[in-house]
Amino acid sequence: MSRCDRCGGEMKNMKTSNERPFEGGTLVVTDVPAQKCECDELILVGDGALIAGYANHLRNANVIGRVQVSLDDLKRKFTVQDFLPKNACNT
Repeated sequence: MSRCDRCGGEMKNMKTSNERPFEGGTLVVTDVPAQKCECDELILVGDGALIAGYANHLRNANVIGRVQVSLDDLKRKFTVQDFLPKNACNT
């Protein structure tokens, strides 16, 4: 069992939802693996980057409203590289 460095609470592994506002609406990603304690919630950097990239994609596509998708569905359709500038992938 691991403990939080700040609050001393137990870090619990669980699935959570992540809400990300974008211009035009809100992206809600469900079933995101996270470690939670009393003061914080941590998700993997790669998962956060994928969520942020998809929110930016929705903004660029002028999507309006609330969009809900599971993290597994996002991972089946996209990778983080899909949201990087094309010249960044060729280096």
